Amino acid sequence: MEIQSGFDLTGKVAVVTGAGRGIGAAIAGAFAEAKADIIVADLNNRSAQQTADRLTGLGRRALAVTADVGVPAQVSQLFNIVRAEFGRLDILVNNAGVWFRKTFLEISDSEWDLVLTTNLKGTFLCTREAARIMMPQKHGCIINIVSHAGLFYSRGQGAHYAASKAGIIQVTRVLAFELAPFQIRINAIAPAGINTAASRDVGPEARLNRESASNPLGRRGEPEDIAHAALFLASPMASFITGQTLVVNGGSIGQS
Repeated sequence: MEIQSGFDLTGKVAVVTGAGRGIGAAIAGAFAEAKADIIVADLNNRSAQQTADRLTGLGRRALAVTADVGVPAQVSQLFNIVRAEFGRLDILVNNAGVWFRKTFLEISDSEWDLVLTTNLKGTFLCTREAARIMMPQKHGCIINIVSHAGLFYSRGQGAHYAASKAGIIQVTRVLAFELAPFQIRINAIAPAGINTAASRDVGPEARLNRESASNPLGRRGEPEDIAHAALFLASPMASFITGQTLVVNGGSIGQS
């Protein structure tokens, strides 16, 4: 068995949501390096185009699409573009999401709705559209980016965020059974302590340094750590894995 060839995505088409920066951009880059063509979906048009331009520089076909995953009409339009431009879909990564630190009593009704709509409903909407393309093909791979906040006690993440990610994890388990007859695999990746601009925006440097010191591996994760996990789950090397949540957090549990 040639291990390296097992990660080859030549001829595959992937949609990565929230791919304008951070983890999503890293996943899109890893897939492009594995020779997949990428639809870069993001709420920020400029960020999406920048990622797409970078992937095009790797010799791949990359298309930037502006979309709010919480709006059904925009999700439908995104996947109509996939049909029109590529005629197929092999991989979906549900990465788009919102996160801001709030205590339970600080969360407003609108903030609760925003997080649940973007994270949980957005995953549902994109997965439903992807499945409609993948089912007739009799193959496909869906990867949901969740969080260890959806699995473990995690102080400071926010009840709205934790609830949304826990919901996605359970949706992943249920859909593994519903999609398996169509040879569609669906898994989740639960990161924690990842060094992204978003994580730096929501907490002081002292907290980030404390997380690094308390992590068993002695460092914060990088977006590429999640991208490598996604590449594995999207590849033929993971062809017998579905309904699982892969925790990628350096061994930490319950970070503050």
